[in-house]
Amino acid sequence: MQEFFSIYPKSCKLQPDTYCAPIEHPDATRLYGLKNGNLYTHTRIYAYAALTGAVSGLLVVAYRTAIVSAEHFRDALIGNAPPAKVVLLWLGIVATGAIFTALFVRRSPLIKGSGIPQVKAFLMRRINFDWKRELPLKFAGGTFALGAGLSLGREGPSIQLGALAGTAIEDIFHIPDYRRFLVTAGAAAGISAAFNAPLAGVLFCIEELHRNFSPVMLTVTMIASFMANVVMWIFFGTSPIFELTILETLPLRYYFTVILGIGVLAGALGSLFNIGLLGFQKLYRRVVPREEFRVISAFLMAGAISIVFPMIAGGGNHLVSFPLLSTMSFFAIALLLAAKFVFTLFSYASGAPGGIFLPMLAIGSVLGGLVYSLLGLFGYQSPYLPNYILLGMAGFFVAVVRAPITGAVLITEMAGSFAHFPAFIFVSIIATLTANLLRTKPIYDSLLAQIPPLYPEQITHAAATLHIPFMEGSSIHLVSELKERLPGECILTGIMRGEERLFPYPSMEILPGDEALIEVDQRAARLLKEELLKLGMPTEDEQEIKSNGAAFT
Repeated sequence: MQEFFSIYPKSCKLQPDTYCAPIEHPDATRLYGLKNGNLYTHTRIYAYAALTGAVSGLLVVAYRTAIVSAEHFRDALIGNAPPAKVVLLWLGIVATGAIFTALFVRRSPLIKGSGIPQVKAFLMRRINFDWKRELPLKFAGGTFALGAGLSLGREGPSIQLGALAGTAIEDIFHIPDYRRFLVTAGAAAGISAAFNAPLAGVLFCIEELHRNFSPVMLTVTMIASFMANVVMWIFFGTSPIFELTILETLPLRYYFTVILGIGVLAGALGSLFNIGLLGFQKLYRRVVPREEFRVISAFLMAGAISIVFPMIAGGGNHLVSFPLLSTMSFFAIALLLAAKFVFTLFSYASGAPGGIFLPMLAIGSVLGGLVYSLLGLFGYQSPYLPNYILLGMAGFFVAVVRAPITGAVLITEMAGSFAHFPAFIFVSIIATLTANLLRTKPIYDSLLAQIPPLYPEQITHAAATLHIPFMEGSSIHLVSELKERLPGECILTGIMRGEERLFPYPSMEILPGDEALIEVDQRAARLLKEELLKLGMPTEDEQEIKSNGAAFT
């Protein structure tokens, strides 16, 4: 604290209800965020966010190109009814990729799975990233996994690649104070570029990664998402990742019949997906204790499925198709849904690098087609198959992830028209309520709980600044009240109000939306943050937050 008081005149004696303006000092801007300093600091943050977005966009372009090339190679090699020699060649290639990927996972466990829980854990200071090792291994491992035919997606890994790009820029330019902003910016850029949906990228970071936001963080994610999309537009054009144009808008009478039904079914199936995924992980660990062997066995299974049942291999881009589902019978669609559902659980439970974003959308698409086909069996024919498919995608995604705004906006951006936004919002609400009534946790919160905290060799003794948001209904209203409830090892260094950093004098009022900047020892940051976050929560919600284990940052 000596440093903080050294910038004040010696004649200034801080009394409980007085505030003395700081004099000119080289560290004044860094410590207190003076007005001019804020302008300079925010300009720098925005510039680095733009750079992070562009780099993340380039990474996602390269990642998408590598995966598409691997999938095209797979389709060209095995095709329809390949001869025995080609089958053996294919399985040999898959086995080679499996061995390399297993070694990658053993070398760097944080590349397993989608990467979204890892990014959340990093923002909560539970883990550290080593971008020099994890970025290339995640890239290569994900390419091998999707190329082999595992039912995984590239969108989750794109988020982690973007976050790793943010840590790389923070490391290269030696700006640790911007780490939280740049990692979030990279994650937003990753999902934005993966789906060509910039607004969904911003909302995902607010709704899933942080669950609170400041004007600076919002601006940073918007800049990074836009820059990543510009890069994607340069290489792939401005068309959405799926061609899902809807010509007809659902009449109002469909809201409390069809949309309500799809929402309930999606909520129930999404809850089953979350339970099944965690159950498959436990079963897989029990049957195949060695992590490397789990990855290798999943690769070999995927290689075989790519030959005997290619429709469920890969992420499932081809399943998000109006013409395909319109020509299939009800029982064929039901079989496809069950097979894709189970194979996705099996693929992710193996620990291979790859996400569940795209498989979730594919399963939701097939669910929508199944409902449409079921109604057709009873004589209800309509021109709204595209609407059913997109409603199924939105409902299932939201039921699994529990991010209704992101889900509705993502599908709206894919549809290319906000005319359908009310329907997507309604199905998202119904799916969320259904999943909540079934008492299942959001999948990324459950996966986050599986990530162990910092390894001893990763722990540093540096100070860390925690950003603690205050919401409407918090029991703390004054800085003096906050200081009384802070543990002894915590130092309150400032209050962020919008884009302005204020000195925390005792009688200062803490308003909803403010962020308290609290300096703690890096070793205690994770445990302290979980306690400090409760100070800003509405009093009546503290017990619920604690019981749900919601991850805030």
